[in-house]
Amino acid sequence: MNAIDRNVKLIFGRLAEQNKDLGESLTVRPFSAGEVVAQAREMARSLFLVASGRVQLYRTTREGRRFVIATLGPGSLFGEDSMLGGEGPDTCAVGLEPGSLWIMPRKKAIEISSTDAMFGFGLMQAMGQRLMEAENRLEQIAYSTISSRLAALLLELAADDPHSVVHATHQELADMLGTWRETISKTLQDFRRRGLVASGRRQLTLLDKEGLELEAGGLS
Repeated sequence: MNAIDRNVKLIFGRLAEQNKDLGESLTVRPFSAGEVVAQAREMARSLFLVASGRVQLYRTTREGRRFVIATLGPGSLFGEDSMLGGEGPDTCAVGLEPGSLWIMPRKKAIEISSTDAMFGFGLMQAMGQRLMEAENRLEQIAYSTISSRLAALLLELAADDPHSVVHATHQELADMLGTWRETISKTLQDFRRRGLVASGRRQLTLLDKEGLELEAGGLS
């Protein structure tokens, strides 16, 4: 969890403790891996905080393929488009691993952002971070190889796992990088041949993090 995500989570917790009305308006929603935790219509009505676990935001193309917008960990906000009064793009959220969300109704979020400077500042930080991550993602797509992007993604996904295990299918990794499953499978085959990773059922174990960091270059 980075400093901004940690700050946002602390602000949410402080507000819930100090403001009884807010605490009662917050909904806690547990989720499991693979579960759709928020549809586009709900994201237009509420603000979400990832309290634990990981969530992936995605859109579906006309061809039926998923295009991943962001992968969010504890302390990350999503649904901020609801604060602007519009529904925004048709985006859904799915759980990558078991966890829970804190959900705040749009009306309450707008009310508090206008009266609590810390909450408003935390919200601005989170939205700014999302924009920066989107810009970095576009830059990576434009200038980096699939091998370096995949190595960086595997290191990111395994960062909080004590055994350096990534729980994801080849298709899910392809969706996260905006490429084809066959491309991911071919790249992972090369990683296995070089002793960087070992594969199992719906999971990958990182065997050589230093080697993956070298492969990722400045992306990790």
